[in-house]
Parts: sequence; C-alpha cells; structure tokens
Amino acid sequence: MNLQTPKTYFDNLDALRFISFFFIFFGHSLDTYSLTVKASSWYIFFYNYTVIAGKTGFSFAFVLSSYINTWVILEEWKLGGRFNPLKYYIRRALRIWPLYFLVLFMGFVIFPALKDLLHEPYYENANPLYFIFFWGNFYLIQHGFTYLPVISVLWSVSVEEQFYIAWPFLLIVFRNRVKWLIGLLFLVFIITVLVRFGHTNLFFHTLFLLADIATGALFAFISFYKRTGFNELINLKRSGITFIYMLFIICLVFYHPIFDNHFLPAIINIIIEKLTFALFLGFFIFEQNFCIHSFYKFGRIKWLGFLGSISYGLFCFHEIGILIGNRALSILALDNAVFGLLIIKPLVALIIIIPMAYISWVYFEMRFLRLKKYFYS
Repeated sequence: MNLQTPKTYFDNLDALRFISFFFIFFGHSLDTYSLTVKASSWYIFFYNYTVIAGKTGFSFAFVLSSYINTWVILEEWKLGGRFNPLKYYIRRALRIWPLYFLVLFMGFVIFPALKDLLHEPYYENANPLYFIFFWGNFYLIQHGFTYLPVISVLWSVSVEEQFYIAWPFLLIVFRNRVKWLIGLLFLVFIITVLVRFGHTNLFFHTLFLLADIATGALFAFISFYKRTGFNELINLKRSGITFIYMLFIICLVFYHPIFDNHFLPAIINIIIEKLTFALFLGFFIFEQNFCIHSFYKFGRIKWLGFLGSISYGLFCFHEIGILIGNRALSILALDNAVFGLLIIKPLVALIIIIPMAYISWVYFEMRFLRLKKYFYS
C-alpha cells in the first residue's frame, strides 16, 4: 500500500550531503607518486589536511545516514501504524544496489578489459565476494586497499548495508528503551577501540563507526520526539550557533595539536576525537533542520542542493574521475607540477563526474527510485 500521508522532506540535507561528499573527494584527490610534488611545501600543507577531510567526510556521511534512516523508520511507524522491515530493505536496495553493483562491475570487469586493451599492467586480486555481499570494509581491514581505488572506496557502502540490515530490528527490540539503545551503541564503540587499538585499519571497522551511527540516531530521536533538550536547541541564539561552527573549524585546523597531543594516551585521544566530530556533525544536521536562529541555511544555495541530490553518484564515480585526472596530468606532462595536482587534477575529476552522476541519476537510478512508493507500510 502506498504511503498516503506526505513524508517529511528536509530542505537543507541535500546541501549537507554534497559537503560530506566534497570532504571525501578532497581527502582522495591529492594522492600522488611524484617525489617532486611530495617535497613541495604547498603539497605538504594541503596533504596534511586530506586525511582529516576524508575521515570527517565519511563520518558526516554515516551520521547523516543514521539520522535520515532513523527518522524514516520512526515516521513510517507513526504514519502507517506499523513498520515493515522487508519493505524498508527493498526501498534501501532500490536506492543503493543498482549503482553500487554497476560500479563493482566496472571495477572488476570493465577496467581490467580496458587495461588489457591498452596493454597496461593490471594487478587486481581482490576477492569480489567481499564486496558483492557487502563485507568490503572487512576486506580492507584484512588485506589492505584493492589495486583499484574505484573498488576500495565502496567499503563505506558495505558499512551502510550492515547498518540497514541490523537497524530495524534494534529499533523494534529497543522501541521503548531508546536511551538504552543509544548508550549501548556508544559503549560498544568504546569497547571496540579498547580491544582493537593498535590493529590496522580500525577506521574501517563497523563497530568503531557506531559512534557516528549512534550520534545520528540520537539527534533523530531528539528531533522526532522533540525531547531531551529539543526546545533549548532550536532556540539557540545565532551567536551560540556561530560559536559551535567556529569550534568545529578550529578542531579541523588545529586537529593534530588537539587530538594528537601527548597529555592523554593515544587510545583516549581517538575516542575523544571520534565522539567530538560525530557530535559536531550531528548538531549541524539538527541545526540546519530545526534551529530558528541559524546564521545560514545551506539549502538556499541551489547548486549545492542540486549536487547533493546526485551525491551518491558523485561518490561512486569520484575515484573514476580522479583516475582520469591522473591521466590528464600525464598527457599534459604535469605529473611533477604542484599546480597540476592541486588545481587541474581535481577540476578534471569534477568535470568528469558531475555529468556522469547526473546522467546516472536521471536515466538509471530514477528508474529504480520510482518503485519505492510501492513499498511503504
């Protein structure tokens, strides 16, 4: 049965989706093998922030996903009188799977064929089953990055799918004990850091990312039920909101002195850093949706909202754009030019992936998304 009551649409979240993507894009776009470029002070300055940007972008994506999906489930419960996990899974599959499996096909089949056609070496030996069954993040933990970044970057989709599978049942079990559920997620995150500290690639572990998921859910519950400080948050003065944004920027700019300090054990710094950024990002989502005195609603920037609406395609294709950007630098003999890496390569990548994502959205993804309306309780 179709959902008869209109669902809530948040005007500013598309813009936030693009901001999340752009952090990830910046975090990936400046990689280079050129020793000349790596020795440049300009490159060292910018590259210092790429890891920070990438981590922040992925964290933002997980907080956003948790917030939106928690809200969707709670809203369906309220409007439909019940919640059907199977229909929820079908809706998520219609949104995620078509483009995901298309990019996997490109990575495991099309790219090797192109490399062979160009008589170039290709060393991909990743097991595709990890990614087909949405276990890609654990492949990276066990084996490191795949040869082709187009495949590696899809690890985050695996985390999303694991979240989608478990989340409806957790909400059903803890429906009347929301505080217990949120507290449990944060506790599992802390235990994971304590147990796996020092292991490689902790960043990719699903249980480590529960900090982001729990934070998104926390703000969704506060927003939906209008409890636990909701009125205080929506009435925050503009000066207070601006101060929180400034604190976030300070944490980004002075990331290493703040979170890599020697005053606290490294394991405590990791926990504080993860929770700090997750709470910042969760607040930004809430602020953009509900705060009365926001200094600016990013949804007013139409092109930002447009790019946010196709951000899933931008994310899935961005490593393809970066590979083409590298090829462009090689053709232009700018492999060792700092200007080429910092300016030309990212521009070429964006020029490539924006049309790709738009075409994918209009002519491919929308064909599946139109079917979602048949799968509401």
